[in-house]
Amino acid sequence: MPPDYDSDPERWRSTDPTWQVFGDVHEPVADRLAALRADPIIDVGGGQGRLVRALPAGVTGIVVDNSPAQLTDAFGQRILADAQQLPFRDKCAGAVTALWMLYHLDEPERAVAEAWRVLRPGGWLVASTSSRRNDPELTDGYPPTTFDAEEAEQIIRRLFTEVTVEHWNEPMTHLPNRDAVLRYCRSHHLPAEAADRVTPPVWLTKRGCLIYARR
Repeated sequence: MPPDYDSDPERWRSTDPTWQVFGDVHEPVADRLAALRADPIIDVGGGQGRLVRALPAGVTGIVVDNSPAQLTDAFGQRILADAQQLPFRDKCAGAVTALWMLYHLDEPERAVAEAWRVLRPGGWLVASTSSRRNDPELTDGYPPTTFDAEEAEQIIRRLFTEVTVEHWNEPMTHLPNRDAVLRYCRSHHLPAEAADRVTPPVWLTKRGCLIYARR
């Protein structure tokens, strides 16, 4: 999937976070990592810092992203850097998160290896991604990416052996009108004609997974 946050910022702006009524991972991941006393937390591909914003006081969170546009409005500490070459020393982090971003990379394995490198023993990698069978109301299937839910666990297990996977498959996103459906199609690289498949208001079935891997 193209990382077009700088070249096509209108695609990113076409989405509305209120559409996802259930199932977003940022706040639950922040709560769990805080409970695990993971510190510091490096949020790779963290964009505008939603995960870091959700962390409780006293937990250090650092947003790492290669998009200047996203980092302009990012919350908290921010670093412009590549997920495949993190500017941190070995074994320094309590957790590395890669939420909704590994499918932007040609070789997500390289970012996973970097996470392994910077994690302390006992530290956590957390990654999330969608299934190619996501949004069946709008599409008969998304084109494969380099990190879909169908293969994500296998990719993580190439370096991590202690892995837990949480799957979801239920209505989570509510689009109230046709304009919202068209904007959703734009944000998810779907053709405008996909909007003709539904009559709003409509709930979209979200399919994907969240992976916790311990070093």
